Amino acid sequence: MPLTNAERQRRYRQRLKARASGALVVEQVQMAVERAIHALWAYHERPSPSGIAWSEIDGCRTLEAYRSELERSPANLLQTCRAFLPDFSGLTVQEATAIAEVIAMADVLRLAAPTRVDFAALAPVD
Repeated sequence: MPLTNAERQRRYRQRLKARASGALVVEQVQMAVERAIHALWAYHERPSPSGIAWSEIDGCRTLEAYRSELERSPANLLQTCRAFLPDFSGLTVQEATAIAEVIAMADVLRLAAPTRVDFAALAPVD
C-alpha cells in the first residue's frame, strides 16, 4: 500500500529529528566503515604494483576472509586505511573518500589533529 503524502512527510521529519539529535551517529559510522571495507576490498581485487594478485600475498580470496583479517585485531582496519596515506595512490576518488572518512573518525575519537587529505591531488585510477 503506497504511503500518503502526510505519512512520507512524517517519516522524513522523524529522520531529520533523529539525525539532528545524534541518534543515528552509530548507524552512520557503521555505514562509513562498511564503505571503507568495500573500498579496501576493491583495491585488494586489483593486481599489486608488482603484478601479483593480493590474494596470493595475504591469502584472502573472499570478502569474508578479508573482513575476518581486518576484524582479527582492533587496529587492523585503521592501519590498513592509514597505509594509503599521504596520497591514496591506487585508489579511485570514491575509494579514497571512504577510507579518508574512517581515518577522520579515528582522529576525532583519539582527540588528534585531523589528517588533511587533498582530494584534488588524487590521481584517477582507471
